[in-house]
Amino acid sequence: MRLAPIYRRLRRLRLEPWQRTLYTIVIAEGIAMLGFGVSSPFLPFFIEELGVTDFAQVTFWVGLINSLAPVLMAISSPIWGLLADRYGRKPMLVRAMLGGAVTVGLQAFVANVSQLASLRIAQGALTGTIAAAVTLVATQVPRERCGFALGLLQTAVFVGNSLGPSLGGVVGGTLGYKAAFLMSGLLLFGAGVAVIVLVREEFVPPSVQQRNGNTLAANARTVAGDRILLAMVALLMLYNLSSAVAGPILPLYVQSLVGSMQEASTATGMIIGATAVANALGAVWIARSADRLGPRRVLLASLAVSSVVHLPQMFTRTPMQLLALRFILGVAMGAISPIANAVIAGRTPRGRQGGIFGISTSLNAFGSALGPVLGTFAATYWSLGSIFPVTGAILALLIVWVALTTGGIESAPGAGKSRVRPLP
Repeated sequence: MRLAPIYRRLRRLRLEPWQRTLYTIVIAEGIAMLGFGVSSPFLPFFIEELGVTDFAQVTFWVGLINSLAPVLMAISSPIWGLLADRYGRKPMLVRAMLGGAVTVGLQAFVANVSQLASLRIAQGALTGTIAAAVTLVATQVPRERCGFALGLLQTAVFVGNSLGPSLGGVVGGTLGYKAAFLMSGLLLFGAGVAVIVLVREEFVPPSVQQRNGNTLAANARTVAGDRILLAMVALLMLYNLSSAVAGPILPLYVQSLVGSMQEASTATGMIIGATAVANALGAVWIARSADRLGPRRVLLASLAVSSVVHLPQMFTRTPMQLLALRFILGVAMGAISPIANAVIAGRTPRGRQGGIFGISTSLNAFGSALGPVLGTFAATYWSLGSIFPVTGAILALLIVWVALTTGGIESAPGAGKSRVRPLP
């Protein structure tokens, strides 16, 4: 497909430049998340296909891969963020998408689990498309439109996440797991090319003085010195931790409900996909209500529902029961990330968005790294189903954290109403 004619058609629409950029990034990021999602639901089964059949060993490798990859992302994200502020945010989004295309695509050709783990770890260091897209959007749209723009971007992420695992479950169960990895790589490559050709970034290189002042230490002091900014960054880290507890163990739990590996692969893809659809609904419906009710109230309500709905998942007996509960969970949790990111964008000094979001992404990745460790520990020493009450307890603690730290968030810049004129 030729992309230049598409760009010319977009230019003929009565859209402002920032709107054309926003909608292009949203579509490309949705495709990228679709690509990542295609290879996500069957990792434990692929490890078994590579010759690791002992349950304890499969659990170990799943936990290792899902922990070390975020650790590398946590280490690299602040560096990518500083480079984004210095050389432009568009190159960082291209790097993340094409880096994902290479590392994910090569996973189709691995011969053993060690090679798979190495590529997944490299994937963690080179990717991070969400953070790169959030930073690019936050710097290209008017500040008063940032809430709308980031909510739209988050919706695209959730839609990609919803369709990807479902597609991956079908492809993995019919054509094989290697075909799913190849499909993932091609989708990510296409998203990267779309950003290269269609996105126009308005970037002014910083002066020497600005570059010298934009350091990891300076950005860390900015986060630590703003109570609400610090609260939102910490909230996102713990939110990612709670979301990652069940992630790597969920396919094994589904397999315990159905027995067959092929049935489990398909059912897991459907469950993950349905959860992501619910996330998208929550991002559009519930997050928008923060304009009227206030971000603090919406965050507390979303966390409360998310915490309560986890315990019943431990007692499900069929995949459809689990899917229904995960759907409710997805709607409740869908609002958390776009609200928190909008507040962060509103409180971040101009020209330092990459560095601040890099720190946030780094902490989010640490949370994503600790989550699988906790989930693996619970599944190994208690039971597969214990991952659900453990996650519910973490979310209950998050309710207390938000209640104690976010007083005054309604008056935070970027937390208020955000509207954009509709497309013609």
